[in-house]
Amino acid sequence: MTNTDILLEDLEDVLDDATSMPMTKKSLVDVEKIKTIIEDIRLNTPHETKQAKAIIDSRNTILEDANKEAKAIIEEAHAQARDLVARDQITQTAQAEAAELIAKAKEEGEAAIREAQARASEILGNASTQADEILAAVQKNKRDSIAAVNNYAEDTLLKIDDALYKALQDVRGIRNNLMR
Repeated sequence: MTNTDILLEDLEDVLDDATSMPMTKKSLVDVEKIKTIIEDIRLNTPHETKQAKAIIDSRNTILEDANKEAKAIIEEAHAQARDLVARDQITQTAQAEAAELIAKAKEEGEAAIREAQARASEILGNASTQADEILAAVQKNKRDSIAAVNNYAEDTLLKIDDALYKALQDVRGIRNNLMR
């Protein structure tokens, strides 16, 4: 479980622990806790990005190693072929074996490269998917948090407006009573 996942669970806990407002579907949340968790998520997101970059670097290293191995196999095959050609009595046999060794070395080298590329693509795909999921979760939680804060502010303003309206009505009533 990543740090971001833990922080997202913390955010869910804050929302689950929110106090419900009577006769509404609204809840009161600890805005400072939510802001702190969102900031921690932002700070951890670069860590997840670094992990994805490390995976990509690992892919490149695998490809380089496979290329080096393929070249070494081909060079070894060429060296063996040259040795065989140098022997006069088995020149034709040596040329045929050298061709087979070169073909086999190329085939093995290409297979190693294909395997390394497939593995690196898989690793990169997984890292990209994880990064996209993390980013989507962070963005959703950010939107949800902003919506909760906006709802809280709107509810508070409505209560203040109602209180002011009632106070104004009381003042008008008192004024009318005094005028009579």
